Amino acid sequence: MDTKLDTYLSLAIKLPDLFKNTGDPGEIKIILEKDRIIVDQKKIRARLKKDGKPSHWIDIGILAEDEWFYILRDLVEFPDGRVGGYVRWINRKSSEGGGFNSVLMCVQEDRVLMIRKFRHDDRAWNWEFPRGFGEPGLSAEKNAMTELEEEVGVSNAKLTCLTKVKEGKGGTAVFLVEISKDQKITLERHEGIAKYRWVKRSRLEQFVKKGQLSDWFSLWAYALFSKDRRKNER
Repeated sequence: MDTKLDTYLSLAIKLPDLFKNTGDPGEIKIILEKDRIIVDQKKIRARLKKDGKPSHWIDIGILAEDEWFYILRDLVEFPDGRVGGYVRWINRKSSEGGGFNSVLMCVQEDRVLMIRKFRHDDRAWNWEFPRGFGEPGLSAEKNAMTELEEEVGVSNAKLTCLTKVKEGKGGTAVFLVEISKDQKITLERHEGIAKYRWVKRSRLEQFVKKGQLSDWFSLWAYALFSKDRRKNER
């Protein structure tokens, strides 16, 4: 009995939207038939061994998990008919619990708040907008306010939702956050935030053009805000 594979197939039943195939031309199809997975996996393992590569590179299933993520390797069929493994990660808070992640573009008149945060996945410091994972059971707005207070110590602000994207039972919401001048910024050190600064919108635009804002969540919020602002100026 392949316990790892059986657990993976049970997850596919539990979260069907994350394992569905559309049937559209050009899609990368997930293979969920257990017998076929076993046969194709055996063939690919033999090929890997022949090439002097580790056979576990084609292990299909849940490679790792914790309370935040699943890391999976699916067996997939590519549009050209080739079969192989494909690794992806799934946010458990969103997919299973219905939590909404938050991306917060905080503004104060003509300035935008940026924080310098250490990102473990890159092992580097980045200037970005406050953001974080959503807790199940809270609305997108409540999660946004919780994240705002945790990261920068702001408990009172006006939120405008720029977009909300579904992921399983939850998703990610991008907010414009208007902060009054009397609000003090207090950083939460255990989050890996070193410092903050207020940047004029005109200067932020130059940061984006020069590639100095590399966090794609922040770029997403900036693009939505810029589009909305241009629309209001017409």
